[in-house]
Amino acid sequence: MPPSRQLQGHEPTTALLREAVFGPRSMPTWIFGGPFGVGKFTTARLLAGLLLDPETREEDIKAFRPRSDTDSGILFDAGTHPDLHVVCKEQALESPDPQVRDRKQRSIPVAVLRQQIIGGSIEGHVFDAPAYMKPTRGTGKVFIIDESELIDSRAQNLLLKTLEEPPPRTWFILVTTRADRLLPTIRSRCQTASFQSLDPDAMSRWRDDLELEVPDEELAWAIDFSQGSPGLAIASIAEGLFEWNQTFAPMIEELAAGGFPANMAEEMEACIEASASAAEKADAQTSKQAAGRKAMGLLVSLLSALMRTHLHEAVETSGDSRRWANAIEALATAEGQVESNVNRKLALSGLVASLADQLAPSSRVSG
Repeated sequence: MPPSRQLQGHEPTTALLREAVFGPRSMPTWIFGGPFGVGKFTTARLLAGLLLDPETREEDIKAFRPRSDTDSGILFDAGTHPDLHVVCKEQALESPDPQVRDRKQRSIPVAVLRQQIIGGSIEGHVFDAPAYMKPTRGTGKVFIIDESELIDSRAQNLLLKTLEEPPPRTWFILVTTRADRLLPTIRSRCQTASFQSLDPDAMSRWRDDLELEVPDEELAWAIDFSQGSPGLAIASIAEGLFEWNQTFAPMIEELAAGGFPANMAEEMEACIEASASAAEKADAQTSKQAAGRKAMGLLVSLLSALMRTHLHEAVETSGDSRRWANAIEALATAEGQVESNVNRKLALSGLVASLADQLAPSSRVSG
């Protein structure tokens, strides 16, 4: 499937990029920061397509859409342009270092950056530095580092020199949902393009362009759940979060009424395990552990959305909003525990116990 050529919203950001990248003094190092799934990576790819095509016209830049009728555009659509380098955590599986391959894609380590960008020696294998090699097609090179918040601190320090003095006609785009996890020295060397959630009009246009056969009720729910993130809407459809919602919404109501859904932790683990197993089966490069962390994040997003609805209602009716705020914090704590390698089943059991405590009606807390 060719990369998307359609970007909804983000007009201020694309206006900034047109001026700063295609102006007289092109800015070569960027951080694209913002919420998950709002179009950061899509924008980075479209920008790369424009930069790498020697036949890009002013009208293409204005529309912020690469051409599809040129040699470069054909390679771009096929995902095979040799001067577009996408760096991601999954490339750890290509490392000659077995310890790097076994890290379960929790980070982007030095070995990945050496192999994909800066060159150097890894376990006796010497790699040239792709960043300093001549462009294959002569126009330039673009490096997109996805989930750049996962670059470990040592790797960030090694990357710093390349960002300080990038080779001619070479651009670097660090895509991230957590720019605060990048070193201050990295952030200071890069221009920042900020991305926001899409407004309802942009989401409506995105829905009209969507080529998925999804029942209307499920699609409407996914769009409402996504809160302006097309990527989150797609992920919720792919993972079956509409069905998850039907499972867990009554359990949240039961907790709020002072009950204890005894099978809640088991149901959560079953959803995460099924999602992770399916992801691993669908893509050999996917780490089951990484897929499990992603599914855990989606589950936390779902439960948070359910609880935020109750929180807003409590605020509007002068009810006990504190218990809902505390419950949302408990979700974040459990997700952090799983990220820190705490046994997931234990973390989920602890989460349900914590939710039962936090969501207990006031009479139960005081009594």
